[in-house]
Order: sequence, then structure tokens, then C-alpha cells
Amino acid sequence: NAEITVEMNPGTVDREKLSGYKICGINRLSIGLQSTKNRELQILGRIHTYEEFLQSYQWAREAGVQNINIDLMFAIPGQSYEGWIQNLRTVAKLGPEHISAYSLIVEEGTDFYRWQEEGKLDLPGEDADRQMYHLTKKLLAEKGYERYEISNYAKRGMACRHNVGYWTRQDYLGFGLGASSLYGKERFANTQDMKKYLENS
Repeated sequence: NAEITVEMNPGTVDREKLSGYKICGINRLSIGLQSTKNRELQILGRIHTYEEFLQSYQWAREAGVQNINIDLMFAIPGQSYEGWIQNLRTVAKLGPEHISAYSLIVEEGTDFYRWQEEGKLDLPGEDADRQMYHLTKKLLAEKGYERYEISNYAKRGMACRHNVGYWTRQDYLGFGLGASSLYGKERFANTQDMKKYLENS
């Protein structure tokens, strides 16, 4: 009765791989779409197009995956309030069981951070960011998605188990490069160095 999630980027899977996931017992996919607009995907440096996402999503459904999350991002450089509404409505119309909607955070050491310091980053203001956040909750509620965590929305009974576990301090094990875990009172993470990870596997 476990919920087993694999995160995937659109355009990096095919029918065979998705069928293999299903056979192995993986029953939940989290797809990193971020935006339905190719221009915004390019700004974010994503390697996929919206069309490639749609193909990946269709293949996942054909493989029998009945629990899919779609990641979205708002307050993207140059993004308008109306553009974000279109993103939300387009994704909600697909009917995924879960939607994660995160506000862009500019991290130190990234190109975005450097461009922001140089005054070259056209980010929506704080008021627009806040409006987008409140709109997300309202619009997704109208489409049957309940907000159960700051940035996560799910159809009834489809809240992500590991998200809920984080907030209630349940033990969890993360497998793979850079994966983190909580066991008892101890938090630990795997190395992000691929060579070291393979040596220790």
C-alpha cells in the first residue's frame, strides 16, 4: 500500500520507461512542467517544451499511472497576472490528481541572482506575486483542488503522503543522488557527487 513517487522532467521519458516504472510498482509521478508557455520555459532554462510535456503526460496515462502531480512556477521574469491564470487553467483542465505551485525564489549564486543584482531581471513585484498566490488557491478550489500545504493542492484523498509526512515528522527514506531522509530524530542526506555516490552504492 506504499505510495512510490518518481520525479521526472518532460521529454526525458518514453512509453517503455513509463511502463517499466509501473511494472516496478511506482504508482505516482511528479512532472516538472513549470509553465505551459514555451517562452517562459526558455527563460527558466528548461530543456523541454509544453508539447513534449503533453506527450509525456499522455504516455503516463496510457501506462496506467493514476496519480500524477504537475509542478508549476509563478512570478517568473516577464510573467503577467493573466499569463499565470492561463497556466493554471490549462493545467487544471488536464485533470492531474495533484498540482504544486511555487513562487520563483532567486537563489544566490544563480544567473537569476546575478541578473537581479545587475538590474536586468524583470520580476513581478511583491504585490503581483501575492495576488498570483491568492488567485492560485481560489482558482484551484473552483476546479476541485484542496490546498493542504502552502504550495500544494490535491483532489480529495490525493494529498501527497510524503508531503504530509514532512509536516508531521514521519520517518522517510530518500534514495538516489542528493536524496534526504529522516529516521528517528536523525536527518541525513546522500552525497550530491555522482562519483562518490556510485563508489558507496
